[in-house]
Order: sequence, then C-alpha cells, then structure tokens
Amino acid sequence: GLNALSKIPRTEVIIMAVVLLLSVFWNLVYAVGIGLVLASLFFMKKMGDLGKDDTRVTTVAKENMWDDEKKLSSSFKENVFIKHLSGPLFFGFTSEFVNISNQIPKSASILMIRMSKVPYIDQSGLFALEDVLMDLIQKDIEILFVGLQPQPNYLMKTIGIIGKLIPEEQVFDDFKSCKKYVIDAHASILV
Repeated sequence: GLNALSKIPRTEVIIMAVVLLLSVFWNLVYAVGIGLVLASLFFMKKMGDLGKDDTRVTTVAKENMWDDEKKLSSSFKENVFIKHLSGPLFFGFTSEFVNISNQIPKSASILMIRMSKVPYIDQSGLFALEDVLMDLIQKDIEILFVGLQPQPNYLMKTIGIIGKLIPEEQVFDDFKSCKKYVIDAHASILV
C-alpha cells in the first residue's frame, strides 16, 4: 500500500510511480506493459547481481532434511516442522509460497523457516510472506526464522514482520541456536 512507500526499495517505488503517471496522463494498457518491462529489467539486474540461478519453494512431501537436521529426535520432528526456502522470493513465486500454510502438518506447533539461501525478497514476496505468517499465527503455530540474509532481514524489519508480527527473539542466525531455543522453551512438548 501507499503507507509502505517509504519502506520499500526505490526501484519498486519508481516502477509504481511510472505506471501511475503513465496511466493517468497517457494510456492504462501501455502503462501496465511498460511497468511490467521495467519490473522485469530491474529484477533481472538484481538477480544477475546476486548470481543466483534457481528459486525453489518445495512442497512438504518433497522437503529434504539438511545434514544438521538428521539427528533430531522423533518428538522434535513431530512437533517442529522445518521449511527450507531457496532462491529469491519475488512476484513469480508468491502464489506457490502462499500454499505453505496449508502444507504444515496438524501435529506441528512450531514452524522453523530456514532462509539462509534466500538472498532477495521483493514487495510481492514480502506481502505473500506476511499473509502466510498471519495465517499460521491464527492457527497458533509459533514461527521461527533461521539464517536471514541482510536484504530480507532489513525489509522484514522495516515493514514490521520482524518486531511486530514475529518477535526478534524468534529470529536466529543459525540452526544450532534455534534448536537450543526450541528445546529450552518447549521442553514439555518435546519429551
């Protein structure tokens, strides 16, 4: 929305302003087309700079455990669902990402989102993430972030996802510290 203008990246504000001005003073159809081209160019530039070549948001059934997760107890695995995100979260993958809340098993009371392989989030990815988190919070699922990179971390803090929606105490630099938090804070359900 417009109240988030000061908090979103300048390139996205520029695209929005160009589309708005062109649609008001010229032609809506051309404005949308030009906006799409500009967004595509900015996105390709950003992804080229990051050097990432894949984006992956997998389903729960296809989720593979990382090496540091293989030795977790069965009660931990039953109560804590771990979701791995990989690659940038942008407008092309928001619809797939929104389905995450439906993939969480009913037995899970904690969701650990590992984002160490997510270098970039655009505005649509950010709002899709916010929608998913709000849905999960309504289902009484505790959300923990692990390994946020600088750009996603900054945007999530400025837009209020971290701090207002998710407390800063639930954001961890690494899996080891997150696992320790879960074991310490939820010992009763992990027995």
